[in-house]
Amino acid sequence: MKKFKLFCLAIFSFSYALYAQNGNYGMGARSAALGGASLTLGDEWSLYNNIGGLAAARDKAIFTSIKNKYGLTEFTSLAFGGIYPIWGGTAGLGVFRFGDELFNEQRLNLGFSNQFGIVSLGLNIGYYQLNVEGAGSRKTLLIDFGGRAKLTEQLYFGAHVSNLNQARLSKTTDERIPTIMKTGLSYRPGNDLMINLEVEKDIDQDAVFKIGLEYYVIDQVVLRTGFHTQPFESSFGIGFTPGKINIDYAYNNNPDLGGIHELSLVYRFKD
Repeated sequence: MKKFKLFCLAIFSFSYALYAQNGNYGMGARSAALGGASLTLGDEWSLYNNIGGLAAARDKAIFTSIKNKYGLTEFTSLAFGGIYPIWGGTAGLGVFRFGDELFNEQRLNLGFSNQFGIVSLGLNIGYYQLNVEGAGSRKTLLIDFGGRAKLTEQLYFGAHVSNLNQARLSKTTDERIPTIMKTGLSYRPGNDLMINLEVEKDIDQDAVFKIGLEYYVIDQVVLRTGFHTQPFESSFGIGFTPGKINIDYAYNNNPDLGGIHELSLVYRFKD
């Protein structure tokens, strides 16, 4: 069984190298624990998950996250970023890397989000580089656009399009990074409970459905769970908020390939 799993992982890695990342560069253990249902969140990780929500993060902050898939070092993602309130909104700069020396992806994000009444809108420009040993590297620019709206005190709406410009990796083969559209709702009946529902659609793939639940046990401790389809993965996590620091952990379970662990840290420079 172990050999079969490794064989599947090898095939997955080969396909990954051929077709590049799946177009989803979302990071942050909070999002992962919610099954990826994070469009309506307004935190530092909006820089990676929905740039439209970044305007709600009003403290200067730095943050980092590490994610490992299936216990293989080759399938490790790292992210680091910082945000700064400026020009009436919030700007962010982030760096993402996936892979090892044989195959890796890197992305530099520069984003800005601003609030307009009940709606916040944001734009993210990413410089993307794909490196495959023996095949050279490819570079391109990615543009993401997103929005978040507070419809009522309990109901939020979010939408996001990644790779809006349908960036191309190869003019010869017309190979492109996937364009992904997401939309979702968040119901928050109180300060201690949040329920998120989302739909994600790659223009060339079946729709993915996501659901996430977050519950504050006490002021500084929060529990999370969720799942998403295509493929089906369940998730859970926990978060701690001692003062200026946020520490979040998430575990996602893929029934065929194994577990995905992610640990995130945020430090806010509060006055």
